[in-house]
Amino acid sequence: MIFAALTLFLVVASVLPFFPFSHGIVRVGDFPRQQFLALAAALLLASVFVGGDETGWRVIQMALAAVVAIQAPHILRFTPLWRRQTADAQSSDEGERVRLVSSNVKMSNTHYRELSDEIASVDPDILVLMEVDDNWRAGVADLLARYDHVADAARDNSYGMIVASKFPFESHEIDELLTEGVPSVIATIRTPKGNRFRAYFIHPEPPVPHRGTEGRDGETALVALKVKDEKLPVMVTGDLNDVAWSVTTERFRKISGLLDPRIGRRIFSTFDARFPLLRWPLDHLFHSAEFRLIDMKRLKPCGSDHFPVCFELLFCRSEKAESEPDAADGDDIAEAREVVEEARARDEEAIGTDWEK
Repeated sequence: MIFAALTLFLVVASVLPFFPFSHGIVRVGDFPRQQFLALAAALLLASVFVGGDETGWRVIQMALAAVVAIQAPHILRFTPLWRRQTADAQSSDEGERVRLVSSNVKMSNTHYRELSDEIASVDPDILVLMEVDDNWRAGVADLLARYDHVADAARDNSYGMIVASKFPFESHEIDELLTEGVPSVIATIRTPKGNRFRAYFIHPEPPVPHRGTEGRDGETALVALKVKDEKLPVMVTGDLNDVAWSVTTERFRKISGLLDPRIGRRIFSTFDARFPLLRWPLDHLFHSAEFRLIDMKRLKPCGSDHFPVCFELLFCRSEKAESEPDAADGDDIAEAREVVEEARARDEEAIGTDWEK
């Protein structure tokens, strides 16, 4: 029976992510929660019309209701039904506008000019390009020429990154935080009025069904631990290869104390740009409470499987938030440190270094 088979699949897929295993076959269940929620709700509604009074149908309906109850809280946080975290910028707020674009270009994509024109149309102050190799560096050279400050970590392994800024880098470093060949850029950025903030630009490994997720989980945990000790305002952005509602991302928010502008607003799915029904939010920006939200929008993908994202923020001297993440406790910190050490202990190449070749 199709109803029973789909219900069993939804129950298993919904329960798997609760298991504390850092493996792709478990963690992949975090991704399509909105699709699981929609399918479970549709099946539950349909069962009212096509089902009967038999015990089997009642079991199916209870199981589908349980799936809806499991999935709904994850998704509702990213709708207007939930309380926002990031405050809206108000006309009375005094601060400096910061416009940032983050774009996973897809290394094998060759729409260099189209993407350059799309990004140039919004004229970001800070630009983050991921999966950049030598061909992409050359292909967007005219776009990069608009920026006086560039951190170049181009690679031919799908983990290359270039960060370009109109604002000066007071300092910056290119660091392979946990995995060889997977660079991150960490910078102290000074605004035109002399205010400073720290920025972490990261692109950890993706989850795959046949490998553990220690690399991805360890990198986000390590960044959270670093951010926790920062003295300056902070933003963290990039393709984190994780969804906004996962346990890993929730732990990141709790430990770092950073805000997510999508909470209380919208899901803001950015991958896969090619398949409208199979999308989830993989490209993120988190920030400290000195930043207020002016606008966030997706740009045209221009041949990539990711939508570029554009965030416009107001950087203020004072903190302001509608709500804050739950505070991390000792167990969260200990767990994050354990995840980092597990990632350090691996002897594996980065996932997917040959996917785009």
